[in-house]
Amino acid sequence: MEKLYEQITEYAEAFREEMVSFVQRLVQTPSESQHEENVAKLITEELAKLGFDEVFTDPYGNVVGIYKGTGGGDNILFNCHMDQVASGNPDDWEYPPYSGAVADGYIHGRGASDTKGAMAAQVYGVYILKKLGIRLKGDVLLTFVIDEEPGDMWGMKHLCEGYLKKIPIALGVLGESTSLDVYLGHRGRTEIELISRGVMSHSSAPWLGGNAVDKMVPVLAALEELKKDMKEDAFLGKSTQSVTHISCTPGWGSTVPDVCRVWIDRRYIPGESAEGVLADIRRVIAACKEKDPEINVTANMRVLSHTSYTGLKEDENMDKPAYLVEQDNPYVVKTVAALKKLGQNPGFDKWNFGTDGAYTFCYLGIPTIGYSCCEEIYTHRPKDRVNIDMLVKCAAGNASICLEVCGQA
Repeated sequence: MEKLYEQITEYAEAFREEMVSFVQRLVQTPSESQHEENVAKLITEELAKLGFDEVFTDPYGNVVGIYKGTGGGDNILFNCHMDQVASGNPDDWEYPPYSGAVADGYIHGRGASDTKGAMAAQVYGVYILKKLGIRLKGDVLLTFVIDEEPGDMWGMKHLCEGYLKKIPIALGVLGESTSLDVYLGHRGRTEIELISRGVMSHSSAPWLGGNAVDKMVPVLAALEELKKDMKEDAFLGKSTQSVTHISCTPGWGSTVPDVCRVWIDRRYIPGESAEGVLADIRRVIAACKEKDPEINVTANMRVLSHTSYTGLKEDENMDKPAYLVEQDNPYVVKTVAALKKLGQNPGFDKWNFGTDGAYTFCYLGIPTIGYSCCEEIYTHRPKDRVNIDMLVKCAAGNASICLEVCGQA
């Protein structure tokens, strides 16, 4: 068996150029949320070229590639999201954001670290087994979903409610940034929208109206008090609360605004919930209304409207639950064992941000971890890049994880 793991490492190195080329092409193909069609086509073509047993796209535009097992083993799910954030100011970039430039041992460009580098490591990690002629007992499912960046798991939800619903999955592996460590979860995230309503008037005579912004101010001040009692998880960290957006309408000069909107980003730990967060905020608003009956502020979970690149539309609540997989979970133990057979020595950590793993874990009960060549420090920044040596190691790691979890036939 030791020889086999040496071969996996050798094959990963042999595919270095192919992986770099694939990442470059992915980076050179812009794929902001709801506009992933071209990158989905690129991934589909690569999977077909490499000879995966099944390659298809579901009605929402999620891409699936399958390396079929012989039967009798555990199935494993690999996942990355195809969408990326915008590139921002091009002047902030050392290399053009869609160049896919190779320099200093990195592939540079928007999405390289989130998660286009990991896509290549997952695809070629499984391809290594295929080229070695290794058949597994369980199936390996490579999945690439739409619309992760907005934050409500819409693409993953429809993959899970559709195709994945009928397939037992033993372990999920996300390509979200982990620097070759094993990540076990993250805090939850919900967005709460506050709306203050007043009466519009000319600002030269504000007493004739009711300023919606003025009535929002005491509510925001009172909500600051909630930060003093935030709960904390020993592994995932502390719950947080941040105001991320404030706007008013009509927003004209010389006009008292009749509507003020505020979005609150709330991160929460296991044992808390979006419903509980919303209830806390509503209690604070009610207390403010008792002091000032003219305060007319409501709070609800923010709703995001989606349209997939295939044309399907739906509204979704902005909530992503907290989750944590235990270190002694049998499949976590298998993952670490698999990586150690390659000479890797991963530590355990968690993401600061949220992932689609919250859906597979919380709604399907699939233990879902992260293992990736990408580094969190580069995500969403103008210095977006993926280390090529880590890319190669990650491909070998993914192959080894498949062997350990699915079993060799």
